[in-house]
Amino acid sequence: MNQLMILIKKEFIESIKTKRFLIAEIIFVLFGLMNPLLAKLMPKIIGSTLPKGASAAIPAPTSLDSWTQFFKNMTQLGLIILVILFCDIVSHELANGYLINFLTKGLSRWVVVLSKQLLVWFVWTISLITTFLVTVGYTNYYFNDHLSRHLFPAVFALWLFGLLLMTVVVTGSTVSANGMKGLLITGAFYALGMFSTVFTGFKKINPFSLINQNMQFLQGKQSLGEYGVALAITVILMLIGLAISLILFNRKRV
Repeated sequence: MNQLMILIKKEFIESIKTKRFLIAEIIFVLFGLMNPLLAKLMPKIIGSTLPKGASAAIPAPTSLDSWTQFFKNMTQLGLIILVILFCDIVSHELANGYLINFLTKGLSRWVVVLSKQLLVWFVWTISLITTFLVTVGYTNYYFNDHLSRHLFPAVFALWLFGLLLMTVVVTGSTVSANGMKGLLITGAFYALGMFSTVFTGFKKINPFSLINQNMQFLQGKQSLGEYGVALAITVILMLIGLAISLILFNRKRV
């Protein structure tokens, strides 16, 4: 456990030195600022392109529009940016031989993998909290309409799915020899998962429904409890991904 704490500290310091953590925070703060602002300005932007009088038919923006932007930015941009930032988190240190000294001095291999996994989970969690708080603040400022009453289940579903995707990032980086291959593995997982949402009959057991039904959760039209199987499968896939990373890293020659 002492080894794990030391290596987690080392990973966090390194993420600061390489500016990965800083880049993630800056981008997610910008997302938090943009979400309500885009919702506020979008009707005016659309109205400026329409004939005179037609813009009157555009409904006034609400907090729901702000949260629509939030979930769209998180799933289409935010998570992908984190994947790109950390796609080589294991393969890079394997390629440059950085871990040899640590492992030859008795550092447990499982500690290496777990510390990196905990780091990416932490960065995702902090980044999501950051953009969430900024979005909440500015959404309440622009749209004090109390329409978004079920934020917790919607954001929790997004957070849990993000943990799964960050697990795949570490697994892909452990499997591959370089960051590009790790990126392709994670990209293939994400693309196939999004394609699977076409089969609506399985949506309540599909982990990708956790980022496909956010607005339904937010408006209370669907309960997160209805997706209990999807939540359980998400956690199981995380554990499987972590186990694969540990097993493969233990077999690698470093």
